[in-house]
Amino acid sequence: MTTHYNVIFEGKTTPGKDIDTVKKALGNLLKADANGIERLFSGKPVSVKKNASAATAEKFQKAFTAAGAICSIKPLDVPAEAETTPQHSTTKTPLSPAETLAAPPLAPPSIKTSVRNGMFITNIETVPGKSVVEHFGLVSGNTIRAKHLGKDILAGLKNLLGGELKSYTKLLQESREQAMERMIEQARQLGANAIVNIRFSTSSVTQGAAELYAYGTALRVE
Repeated sequence: MTTHYNVIFEGKTTPGKDIDTVKKALGNLLKADANGIERLFSGKPVSVKKNASAATAEKFQKAFTAAGAICSIKPLDVPAEAETTPQHSTTKTPLSPAETLAAPPLAPPSIKTSVRNGMFITNIETVPGKSVVEHFGLVSGNTIRAKHLGKDILAGLKNLLGGELKSYTKLLQESREQAMERMIEQARQLGANAIVNIRFSTSSVTQGAAELYAYGTALRVE
């Protein structure tokens, strides 16, 4: 049985974002007038999308995040004390255009949520179906690896003959794993059980050596 979700907005904005700018962005996104946007910021939870699939719910959340607003995704089996938006009405209400949000050709976001050694790991801003109870901030892990002379010679031959540089592929995989483990350990020491919005970056440290850096936001969810 496929789980469906409600997308809930409670008037929260991304830290540092100007609320008037966020309201304007949401107005453009939802094609809603000023009164409709004020309803969103009334202080009460508002269901901006009901009974949505996981992909559609994540699409709504991604669009709100881009506008500087924070919304949550709740499975239908979790009660949500939310003001619901009419889905089928002959009278145009300020929030009903939110139904059209699924129509624009937005590519579905890449959703990856897994549990690793008791830690929720995801590259999106929330853990679907979970509520945030504590925020610990940025956590990170890194590793610096140097090239092997023998592998470098083989890589040079591959540049001439073509093909995958399997030794380097394995090196990067090992680097990512080590950086992830160090990031997870840092989050665990803080008391977190989830890391969201995970990203990777690389940089050259010295000739023949590079750093792989993993980072994300540590949370406690339930």
